[in-house]
Amino acid sequence: MKALKKLSLALGLIMTLAGLPVVVAAFVMSWPARSPQDQQPPDQPDKKKDKKKKKDDSPGAEDSPDNAAGARRAVKRVLSDFQDGFEGHSPRRVTDSLDERFEDFPRFEDAVTQFLERTSEMRMNLRESTTEVKGDHATVIVDAEMIFTDKAKPTQDQRRRERIQFDFVYNPKKGWKIFEITPRQFFES
Repeated sequence: MKALKKLSLALGLIMTLAGLPVVVAAFVMSWPARSPQDQQPPDQPDKKKDKKKKKDDSPGAEDSPDNAAGARRAVKRVLSDFQDGFEGHSPRRVTDSLDERFEDFPRFEDAVTQFLERTSEMRMNLRESTTEVKGDHATVIVDAEMIFTDKAKPTQDQRRRERIQFDFVYNPKKGWKIFEITPRQFFES
């Protein structure tokens, strides 16, 4: 009986070791073969990655005022970033959506910062009513609702509702930016 056990263990070990090269060969064969055209020298960067970087660094052609649908999407994206800045309590993200020609920029930035510092939780809904793109200017009218909690009164939710007009301008280097908000008091304390 001991001999039978040793024999079966030996056979199992031999089959395992003999089967290993077969498994490795099958694994290597499953890898896709690369042709010389697909291989690039290591010192050359991948062209596909370069295209992505260029697209991310500057506004794309689809965002330009010449493409109305792309411009609408880009404006919507800027508005979404503006909203995310408020909900994330990030004054920097809010002001990144604003153009440098935004009237009284420093005062608005201070007011937004103070407002965000005194609130603890915030939810904002910007429901687009109308969007109009004309050349390098765009106007979006939204029905805005903000629900927030003041740190001084954490048990009471406060609500604001108002129709707001956002005026955008297109800068070829920076893309679409907000250059006017009417009325601004909705976003201030």
